[in-house]
Amino acid sequence: MGAYYTVLQAAITNLAQTLTHNLSITPASLIARIQLHQATNTGTVPVAVLTIGTNVLTVGAGVSTLMTCDVEVQMIHSIIS
Repeated sequence: MGAYYTVLQAAITNLAQTLTHNLSITPASLIARIQLHQATNTGTVPVAVLTIGTNVLTVGAGVSTLMTCDVEVQMIHSIIS
C-alpha cells in the first residue's frame, strides 16, 4: 500500500491547518480520516477534514480545541480492494 496510503501526525487547533502528504493522486480519488490518540483533549467540537488535494490536506476544529491525532490519507480503491 505504500504508494496509496500515508499517515500524518498533527496537533489540531481551532485554526485551519494545511498538512502536506506524499500522495500525488487526483483529489477525487483520495479519502482522509482523523484518528484521535490523545486520552485527554481540550474542547468539545469535533476535528474535521476541511479540504483534500494533491499533496495537501486542510484540517481544523472548534474554538478552544487542541487535539493530537493521526490523519490518514489513502486512495479510495485501496480501501475496497
